[in-house]
Amino acid sequence: MIKLMGAALCFLASFFIGISAGKSERERTAQCEAFLELFEYVRNQVGFFLAPTKRIYQSFENETLAQTGFLAALVSHEKDEVYFDAWQAALEQCRDRLKLSRSQMEIVKAFGACIGKSNEQLQLKNFDYYIAAMKDETAKQKTEMQKNIKLYRTIGFTVGAAIAILVI
Repeated sequence: MIKLMGAALCFLASFFIGISAGKSERERTAQCEAFLELFEYVRNQVGFFLAPTKRIYQSFENETLAQTGFLAALVSHEKDEVYFDAWQAALEQCRDRLKLSRSQMEIVKAFGACIGKSNEQLQLKNFDYYIAAMKDETAKQKTEMQKNIKLYRTIGFTVGAAIAILVI
C-alpha cells in the first residue's frame, strides 16, 4: 500500500513538474504579446498625437507588463529632470521577472533605444521595423510554446510512469 502511494506521488510530482515547465513558455508568449501591444501603442502616440516622450506611457495599461514591474519602472522616471534611457533603466529593474529569450530582449531594448532620439518620420520607420520583428518573434514563440508544452507534458508523464513502475 505504501509502495502504491509512493508510486502515485512520484508520478503526480513528475507530471506536475512537466505542466509547470509549460507555464514558463506561456509567460514568455504573454510577455511577447504585451511588448508588441506596447510597441504599437507607442507608435500611435508618436505618430498620431506627437506625444512627448515623458508622457507616452501614462495611460498605457497591460496586466502582464504590470506584473513584471516594467510599466511602474517606466512611469517612475516621468518626474526626472533629465529623461534619458528610462526604457533601459526599466528593463534593468525588472530583468529577473522577464522571461523573454535573448533575441526577444534585444528587440525590446532596440525599440526603447529609438524612442525620442530622432525626428518623427525616422522614429516611425524604426517603430515599424521593430513591430514587424516582434510580430515575427511572437509568432515563433507561439509555435514553440505549443510544441514545448506538449513535450513537457509528455516527458513529465513518461518520467512519472517510469518512476512509478520502478517503485512498484
